[in-house]
Amino acid sequence: MLEPQLKKLNFYKGVKFETKGKQLFVRSSDRTTLQEKTEAYFKKSNIKFKPRRKVTELDITGASQVLVFKPLFAKGAGGVKFEHQIVKDLNDWFKGAEYKDLQHPDTIEQFVKTVKLKQNSRYEAKGVGASNTKRPPSFTATKATVTNNFKGKVSDVDIIDKKNNSILYHLSLKFSRSFYIYNATVIDYFKSSSANTRKMINEFFGFDGVKMGKAFGKEFRVETKKNYNYAQILTRFKDLLKQCLGPDIVLMLKIAPGNNHIDYIKGLNHKITLSGLTKDSYGYAEKGVRKYNFIRFQANVNGHNYEIDFQFRGTTATDTGPRYLRILFKAK
Repeated sequence: MLEPQLKKLNFYKGVKFETKGKQLFVRSSDRTTLQEKTEAYFKKSNIKFKPRRKVTELDITGASQVLVFKPLFAKGAGGVKFEHQIVKDLNDWFKGAEYKDLQHPDTIEQFVKTVKLKQNSRYEAKGVGASNTKRPPSFTATKATVTNNFKGKVSDVDIIDKKNNSILYHLSLKFSRSFYIYNATVIDYFKSSSANTRKMINEFFGFDGVKMGKAFGKEFRVETKKNYNYAQILTRFKDLLKQCLGPDIVLMLKIAPGNNHIDYIKGLNHKITLSGLTKDSYGYAEKGVRKYNFIRFQANVNGHNYEIDFQFRGTTATDTGPRYLRILFKAK
């Protein structure tokens, strides 16, 4: 059986398995990396496989199931399911339910205390996750700007005062120890025909432009400075992270029962301290090892400790080059 074999692998720790007919779904917070490591394991073990029409699905010789790589929070599971549960819990509480009768009593009680909200049936929680819109970045040598970054753009749930039809709070929900806060296309900078643009974007993030060319191809190569001021780079990253987290937002992260990070932030006044950025914080795409670049450093965000990865990658196994910037938080 395929599932028991995969469960023995160290990198499948924390992966959720789900069988649907002749398909075996494997859900993780980073399905691209999981697929890359799985394919490397198959090759090393001489297990034959081939992608189906959808590249995140694999036919494995000798297996009766199709292996399907899914994000941990696909529709109907994980994050979306959590959103529905929070909406129900909030609306039940507004109507008079006690905390002990809710599915996430610890989360709701901490939220209520954080925003100082009274129990009143005039309030209503409404899921709005589908309304999230793209927030593309623009870059100069010293500044990144997240555009279209208005109040409510990162909201998953809104709290509404039905009496005057106003929105009291925007809630951004996460339901995992590790989660992405931002995903945006950046390849037009890294693959620009202008060497000046390629130099600018690489130096903004602190990349070695020659190593970038070795990682992704000569069209990405550019000469960059040899010595970076990493304190200056962290200042730029801090500003970028504040924008990515969003303005006027209640951040609601549930790691486990009794372990919630809930913060009400007005404007872009996120309290962020970054550290640990050196030349060794940078990883480059390497054949047979990884298909993406990353920058890894430490952070305290609104009083909570995280390890943060800036990942420069595609989102499918066939994507090449630093197509997207994806920002991953790992709670400590």
